[in-house]
Amino acid sequence: MNNVIPLQNSPERVSLLPIAPGVDFATALSLRRMATSTGATPAYLLAPEVSALLFYMPDQRHHMLFATLWNTGMRIGEARMLTPESFDLDGVRPFVRILSEKVRARRGRPPKDEVRLVPLT
Repeated sequence: MNNVIPLQNSPERVSLLPIAPGVDFATALSLRRMATSTGATPAYLLAPEVSALLFYMPDQRHHMLFATLWNTGMRIGEARMLTPESFDLDGVRPFVRILSEKVRARRGRPPKDEVRLVPLT
């Protein structure tokens, strides 16, 4: 059973969803076309498209995972290592501690486990 809902990249379709108010979707699409026309920039989703995907996700676990990936920029492997203790929601500015998978080229040995703090705003 396939419950795939086709999403069209049209401003009219997106404007009917209760998402992304005030976003000029036509301008965002033209800017993306311009940015990806050279092939140097990978294809990416616009905020209204991500909102539409989240709107149609019935499984709350998938919804939460996808929203976390989108809002923090983390990789799936980094998300798999998250625990409730990774989130600090009590401070003035809530944030998440992400144990980075990314290995950067630098002099000397890189730290075994590099942590980056990403604000949740």
